[in-house]
Amino acid sequence: MKRYETDVLVIGTGGAGLYAAIRAADAGARVTIWDKGLVGRSGSTVSGAGVAAVGPWSTPGDSLDVHFRDTVVGGSYLNDQPLVRTLVEEASGRITEMESWGLQFDREPDGRYVLDRAGGHSYPRIMAISDRVGLQMTKVLGTQLLRCDGVEHHHDVMATRLLTRDDVVMGAMGVDLGAGDLVQVSAPAIVLATGGIGQLYPTTSNPIHCTGDGLALALRAGAHLINMEQVQFYPSGLVYPPSLRGFILGIQEYATMYNAGNERFMERYAPELLEKTTRDRLSRAIHAEIAAGRGTEHGGVYLDATDVPEHTFRSFMHELEMCQERGYDLRRQQVEIAPAAHYFMGGVEIDLDGQTSLPGLFAAGEVSGGAQGGNRLSGNSLAGIVVFGARAGAGAARYARDAERVDTSEEQIAEEETRLQSLLNRGRGKLTAAQGKDRLRELMWQHAGVVRSARGLTEALDGLEELKQEVLPRVSIDGPGLHHNRSMVAYLELEKMVAVGQSMVRSALAREESRGAHFREDFSEPDSTSPPLCTEVQMEGDVPMVTLRPAEVTEL
Repeated sequence: MKRYETDVLVIGTGGAGLYAAIRAADAGARVTIWDKGLVGRSGSTVSGAGVAAVGPWSTPGDSLDVHFRDTVVGGSYLNDQPLVRTLVEEASGRITEMESWGLQFDREPDGRYVLDRAGGHSYPRIMAISDRVGLQMTKVLGTQLLRCDGVEHHHDVMATRLLTRDDVVMGAMGVDLGAGDLVQVSAPAIVLATGGIGQLYPTTSNPIHCTGDGLALALRAGAHLINMEQVQFYPSGLVYPPSLRGFILGIQEYATMYNAGNERFMERYAPELLEKTTRDRLSRAIHAEIAAGRGTEHGGVYLDATDVPEHTFRSFMHELEMCQERGYDLRRQQVEIAPAAHYFMGGVEIDLDGQTSLPGLFAAGEVSGGAQGGNRLSGNSLAGIVVFGARAGAGAARYARDAERVDTSEEQIAEEETRLQSLLNRGRGKLTAAQGKDRLRELMWQHAGVVRSARGLTEALDGLEELKQEVLPRVSIDGPGLHHNRSMVAYLELEKMVAVGQSMVRSALAREESRGAHFREDFSEPDSTSPPLCTEVQMEGDVPMVTLRPAEVTEL
């Protein structure tokens, strides 16, 4: 087992992890980066099509207060409002900073920024780049990080446990798949930037690494999770052709939708806003059409972007080209789409500096919860990534500088080493982790997807418990070593997916109302008898337990 020390350990290198590492290094901290895939290339940031921000470029009438209100109303008042205020006030500063590092947004011929309008936003404020803002942000942040001193990059390292002493973070353990070693790092501050949970569902826009790892690590270590039932299903995930299944079309914000009978069905569900309604309502409408038998041949509805102006397509060139490569021209023909698991509003509960309830543990990006409430507006994800990535990195560096250095728990290290080594001796069998993942995804889609009920959620909880008690102990792991052992990775991912799934389903059962992206057939309206309540999860023994508490309301 390799052992080393650092000041700040950053786990995950999407936009939030990269920004956190930059800020921590700028503050003089020694920074170590772990990423389960390739550093800077395995997160969801690259798929982001636009960033929402108010600044000198904004249209008349728009303001920080309007952006704040749009975010809170769109989030069904479950947002942590101080986090929202920080997001809207600091987004323009991070954008200006990234521009100074080389980021270039699309502009009109006269030099003005191209600003798009999206569902839930009162004004056009989505800043775009023809080849994806997220991709270009990641490139710029990665280049800027290379200019920082005191940063060590480790790709193909999967974190398996956070180490604590007296309920304070002291480091982490993991598997270095490239070297084939166990690794242990002593670090007074850790930043989780591991992304979301899309791989818990069969159709998702998320990359394969988004299996909820950071959530499971934080929960096991003692941190609180918030609003774990709030999953945003992007309305327009392609269902055909198979090679693009789950690929989302941001152009849906400007397109129209029809069922198999050529009816513009949103006239019945949202007659005033139509397809401009929020994503949760649009997803439920599409789900209802498919469930009622009005879906297309491949189980979706039709998206029609043939009337979208050419200048708007400039902001969606990547998806236009992806479809063209497979024989579909969005400018000239309809495509079949259905809801895909896209963004996770829940996550590890944080304060303004990204600090969690566990001292020494910070979180940023999609793994953190609170800012987006019950439903994220388009463009607010990339804004939150850079704002809270920067804050978490700076906060972690300050914490590490002032923290008392104590030895990590040798008992926890030995325990995790023994556990991981024992997994390698299972040998081959008929039951694989991939089969376990398929079963979990089926449970989550059928019972904890777009539409939910107490009966279905209870079935999901029973199924997840069976996975935990009956399936996980029988999953085979091929090979005696750790070197790029994919079956070992798949098992460790399934282990975490089960824990995260249980937290999500228990939270969905506890929220006996429909609010945000959470829709219950048996409680189809928001609960008007009490103020908006957040679900909060923490471990009691080996069981995630849920409590309800009022949302952090300071302005609206």
